[in-house]
Amino acid sequence: MVKTLYTEEQKIRQNLLWLIFLITPTFFFWVILLYQLSTGKLVGDRPLSNVPLSIITVIYTTCSLWSLFSIKLTTIIDETKLAYGWNIPTAELNEIPLGAIKEMNIVKYRFVGYGYRISRQYGTVYNVGGNKGLQIVLKSGEKILIGTGQEEQLEEIIARLRLKLT
Repeated sequence: MVKTLYTEEQKIRQNLLWLIFLITPTFFFWVILLYQLSTGKLVGDRPLSNVPLSIITVIYTTCSLWSLFSIKLTTIIDETKLAYGWNIPTAELNEIPLGAIKEMNIVKYRFVGYGYRISRQYGTVYNVGGNKGLQIVLKSGEKILIGTGQEEQLEEIIARLRLKLT
């Protein structure tokens, strides 16, 4: 049986971003819907009637709340592979066999944005927040950066893996 050496699950912590991108539009949907229901007047140049607007409002609210509480970035290292990725659109993680890795280091990086990004300097970036991450360089030359909030623990695991692989 393969032993898991490291596991980290990170949720998006930028409450201001959540407020701006999810909560604010939800609020406006509800305000428009409640205005239309209470006054009987439709809003806008090409307004939606109350039923479609209600459906859209409920769906958007549900998706926003689900996103707020569910989206996470997972990193798992075991004795044979490194698995990482988001739990959306599927919970299936990307896997890299340890033998395919040329080098792994904890790096401090400048702001690269949140979520999934492509960077010239860091390669494919998976970031939830902060400025520290696991930089992976594959034997193929591909680079991957996975943000972490547990850099000390991860550094210990990387040191043990280096000893094992050399």
